[in-house]
Amino acid sequence: MKPEISEFSYGFALTNELVGWVALSAAPVFPSLIEEGKAGGGYDVKLDRPGVPLFLQFKRSHCMVRRTAKEHQAVVALGGTLNVPYYRFPITEAKTSDQHELLLALDDGSNLVFYAAPRFHRRNEINQAWSRSDVARRSLFVAPRMIGPLDDEQHHVAFDGGNTWLCSEPRVLEVLTNRGLEDKLNGFLKEHDQPLGERLPSLVAEMHEAERRGRQKAELRRGSGMPQDTSISDRGDIPVVETLTRRSIVEGESDAASTPEPEPPVSREPKPLGSEAAALRQVADIAAHVFEAQLIIVQPR
Repeated sequence: MKPEISEFSYGFALTNELVGWVALSAAPVFPSLIEEGKAGGGYDVKLDRPGVPLFLQFKRSHCMVRRTAKEHQAVVALGGTLNVPYYRFPITEAKTSDQHELLLALDDGSNLVFYAAPRFHRRNEINQAWSRSDVARRSLFVAPRMIGPLDDEQHHVAFDGGNTWLCSEPRVLEVLTNRGLEDKLNGFLKEHDQPLGERLPSLVAEMHEAERRGRQKAELRRGSGMPQDTSISDRGDIPVVETLTRRSIVEGESDAASTPEPEPPVSREPKPLGSEAAALRQVADIAAHVFEAQLIIVQPR
C-alpha cells in the first residue's frame, strides 16, 4: 500500500520530536534561517559547547500486506522471518543517483548518518503519532554502512515489528530504535568533547572529502574509468547551492550542449556571518544539497 504521507511531513514530525528529547538538546539547522538570523535556524546551537552532527535522510514506508510480496517470499525462502504486514522503503538506485554512495562515504565512523523511516504510512497514523509524541518510537534508523555498497539493481529495506532485512538478496540488517539512537548520541558526546565551533572547519573538509570519495566510487562502479578528482561542493567556481542546477556542466558536458540558464532573480544580500556561523551554514548547505540529508546538531543540555 502506497504511503499517504510525504517525506517532508514525516521529517518535520520526527525532527520536531527529536528537538524535545529530555536528556539531549537537538537543533535542526536550516541554512537560509542562519543567514536571516531567525530563531531555530541554527542559533539554538551553542558553538562554545561540545556537539555532534546527526545527518538524517527521511524515507516513506510502503505497507506490504500480502504473503506474495517479493521481500516476504525471498526471506521465507532463506529460512528467515518477515511478518505480514510489513513495511519497506527503497534505497535510491545507483544507476539513477549517487545518493547512497555519498551517504556511505559520509558514514565513515566519524559521523552519525542514518536513513530514518516510519512504521506507519497513513495520514491518521502520523497524526496519532504526532499527538502522542510517538513518532520517534515508531521509527527505525538504518546506518548506510550497515547496508554497504550496492549494485545497480533495485534494493529495499524491509521491516516488521522486530526483523529488518536488506533485499533483493535477503540479508539481516542491524538497525537502531529511538532509544538506540539516543544511546548512540550520548556515547558520541562523551567521546567528542571539543567545542562545536572548533570542530566545524574540519567537518566541512571531511564532508568535501566524503563527497569526493563517494562520487569517485560511483564513477568507478559505472565503469567510466574517469573518477572525479575533486568534489563538486569543493570547487571554488561553483557554490554548493548551485550543484544541483549545474550538474550537467560540472560533469563534463560542454557549455554549448547545455540549455542557457535564465538570469537569477534579484535578491537582497545575505546577512554577514561570523566565521563559526558561516561554517555551520556551510555544513548544513552541503548536507542538504549534496547528501540530501537534514543536519541536526545534538548537544548535552
